Amino acid sequence: MSKIYRDEVLHIAAGEVGYLEKASNQDLDSKTANAGKGNFTKYARDLWNANPHFYQGPKQGYEWCCVFVDWCIYMASGKDASRTQNAKFYTGPYGAGVEFAANYYKSAGAWYKTPKPGDQIFFGNFDHTGLVEKVEEGKVYTIEGNYSNSVARRSYSLSDSYIVGYGRPNYDGDKKPQECPFVDVPSGSWYFDAVCWGYEHGLTAGTDPTHFSPAKPITRAEVMQMLYKLNLHNLTRT
Repeated sequence: MSKIYRDEVLHIAAGEVGYLEKASNQDLDSKTANAGKGNFTKYARDLWNANPHFYQGPKQGYEWCCVFVDWCIYMASGKDASRTQNAKFYTGPYGAGVEFAANYYKSAGAWYKTPKPGDQIFFGNFDHTGLVEKVEEGKVYTIEGNYSNSVARRSYSLSDSYIVGYGRPNYDGDKKPQECPFVDVPSGSWYFDAVCWGYEHGLTAGTDPTHFSPAKPITRAEVMQMLYKLNLHNLTRT
């Protein structure tokens, strides 16, 4: 079962800031193309395509603030739908509504009035939600999906009456995400950890300072160079 680390969830969420809701089921992976108010997102698509389906039905065209939170945790889990549902205390009927999520936390005893980073924040009459990024100097800082049809950072006073509470997912810890300078190696991709590990240990570099070019064919010489560096790395550890 895949582990889900709080800091990796927040790292993924931060990378989505600026994503714009789509007018239709097109250009879902682009941050800005096909912007509109149709409530179409890659987040709803990916959770419906999960195995098993994350929700009891497809959520394209629906309000997506809670879908965004679930997607960030799902991606941090290595796309493990069942593990993500467990982390959110989902027991069925697997709805995407904000009040659904709040009630799951309450039933599990994971509902709080004081926030911590990684918590799911709930607003108003359970009409909006997001992720707590940090808590500093009397303010809670968030990353929210479907804020003015986008993913955006926001901040609120801890005493703001719009905030009704916080749900705390069952994370496995707060392990820091691996540092990776390559913009074409997305968090949650199956090769993310391997690329970051190889870069961190000097086994491989990108095609330029910010690109790894994961689809580029590799030559025999490059493979031999990596194997040589790996052997040196192993020798220094013995």
